[in-house]
Amino acid sequence: MKRVLALVMAVFMGISLAACGKTEKKENVSQKNSKEPRIIAGSVAVAEMLNKLGVKIVGRPTTQYQLSSNLKEIPEVGLPMNPDLEKIKTLKPDLFVTSGALQDMIGNRLKENGIKTEFCNLDSYNSVKDTIKKLGSNFGKEDNANKIIDEFEKKEKEILKGVNKDKKVKVMILFGAPGHFMLSSKNSFVGSLIEELGGENIASQVNMKGQYVPFSLESALKENPDVIFRMYHGYIDEAKKQVDEEFKNNPQWRKFKAIKENKVYDLDPKTFGVTGDIKAIESLEKMKDYLYGV
Repeated sequence: MKRVLALVMAVFMGISLAACGKTEKKENVSQKNSKEPRIIAGSVAVAEMLNKLGVKIVGRPTTQYQLSSNLKEIPEVGLPMNPDLEKIKTLKPDLFVTSGALQDMIGNRLKENGIKTEFCNLDSYNSVKDTIKKLGSNFGKEDNANKIIDEFEKKEKEILKGVNKDKKVKVMILFGAPGHFMLSSKNSFVGSLIEELGGENIASQVNMKGQYVPFSLESALKENPDVIFRMYHGYIDEAKKQVDEEFKNNPQWRKFKAIKENKVYDLDPKTFGVTGDIKAIESLEKMKDYLYGV
């Protein structure tokens, strides 16, 4: 339990709205040096995005998640939330690129150690597309970026076709563990998918900014969502077990329409992360299935 709560709090502390391109380094890395720049990816999402763009990296994060085959043998530089600064230095990077969600957590440490860093905004579906364009421009991969975005937008049109945005599906997105639940707002990645698909997120009733806002069981029941999503990150099996017990043992949950109609879904963190990634279009498609096709 302590491990779950510690990780949840770490994620909350790490959430920020840092934009891609907000760095200590202003110039285009690919233009500064005639030789190929040495780039380290600090998060899995960034590593896979750079890989898709065709940007070579010399370091990547330590992770339990599956990576593309050509990334597996690249030297590891520690966990995204706790990178190994000495290992990073030995790789002599020109730039360390990672998720903006980690800026508050690791930004000062990287700066103090003289590691030039770029934090990428992956907080929403549209910011993922903007970041692909930005990274493509930064590293001379504009053609690759344009191709990826074209594929995104072509598939996006197909996904949104037939979605009746006037028929609002009311949604609640729970994040965390019992006693420490929060709601994902429209400013979170998963919340942005709901927005794109015309859903109504009950977190919008909470008059607070941020990606995650306080949760009240009483207030949620008044909103009575059509669909409930549950998000887990970190020690997923342990957190899921606790949430299952909470839903089973607390009679208040049985009053929800979504539970009565069996419309409670556990979101796979590989598809629905705290931030978006290169597979964001697949996340949009899967979310449409949950809202309108399941």
